[in-house]
Amino acid sequence: MFKISILSSIVTILLLASPQKAKSQFQAPLSPTIKTETIYSQEVSPLELKQFVNVIKHFQRIEMNMQHIMAKAMKKEGLTPEKFMEINKNQRQLNPNIDNSSEDLDKFRKVVVKLEEIMNNAEKKRQSTVKMQGLALERFLKIEEIVAKSKNLQEKVQKMLGN
Repeated sequence: MFKISILSSIVTILLLASPQKAKSQFQAPLSPTIKTETIYSQEVSPLELKQFVNVIKHFQRIEMNMQHIMAKAMKKEGLTPEKFMEINKNQRQLNPNIDNSSEDLDKFRKVVVKLEEIMNNAEKKRQSTVKMQGLALERFLKIEEIVAKSKNLQEKVQKMLGN
């Protein structure tokens, strides 16, 4: 379980470092009103909400698979997720007090290249998933935005996800 959380941290770090920013994950507004909730509910049809939830379910599977592949890539190069995070932190802080061997730095660089490739493949799978569920990418992103602003829709999505 700890390794999964470290891998999630690695994914987050790499997403933040990449030019494509991660989208918000259902953050509710500070004070939604009933009028606003009604408007949002009308903007997303029940079919679209179902498609949206199916996409999220697929995204979760893609994420778990990506984490598994990332762990294998690190292991193949002889790095643990913990060591990878340590080197990454030192590289970001340009910490002169920590001396990583050139061998570890080479392994780290190879893993970073592999992780970027894995993440690019996962992004392609996510985009394909959206289309396979019958939504245009733009509409999916709009629904995500609408759900993020609607407590009612967030609750529906959570219920449909089984959370």
